[in-house]
Amino acid sequence: MRLIKMFGLATLAASATIAFVGAASAMAENTTLCETDTAELGCAGEIEAEHVHLATLEGSPALLLSTVNIECDVLFLGDALALGAPLVLHGAFTYSNCQTFSGGECKSVTEVSTDSLLEVLKTGEEEAEVTFTGEVLMECIGLHCVYNRKGLSAAAEGSLGSGHAVIEKQQLSKVSGLLCPKLLQLDITAGWLTELFIRN
Repeated sequence: MRLIKMFGLATLAASATIAFVGAASAMAENTTLCETDTAELGCAGEIEAEHVHLATLEGSPALLLSTVNIECDVLFLGDALALGAPLVLHGAFTYSNCQTFSGGECKSVTEVSTDSLLEVLKTGEEEAEVTFTGEVLMECIGLHCVYNRKGLSAAAEGSLGSGHAVIEKQQLSKVSGLLCPKLLQLDITAGWLTELFIRN
């Protein structure tokens, strides 16, 4: 009887281990952005997106909210470095048509980092979390302020969904600058400029 119990416990432990390993493997699967909807075939070779373009929607600029409120059109151009969990995109942001809410033109909003990295991790069907690195310089109404995007994350959907990446009221932390707000809040909705599908 004791032998039967021990065998039963061993079988249960083995089943739990297999289930855990299976779940870990699923979580560790690569994230890929595909140029073609190939849900049943995965994504490989010539249909993997090597270049990624993401831009704010027409008429819906990014909002940088603090004691000085700014709106800008934003564009990200990047290249997929390699498959991974997450997939890493290496590129740069550009900012244009920046102005304060009161209509004052900003001298510039520019990247301080020589490059920016976006990490894309598939979280569901046509869904992913996108996290950011890099620093941005804001020069408006006499202020010269640098902020860090570390910790920012966007909820993204592939082209079978909304095709958008959305950041809602997330904080950028001040790196340097006199009289600059310590925190800058970011609201942005951006869309893929070409169809992209989120796959493993």
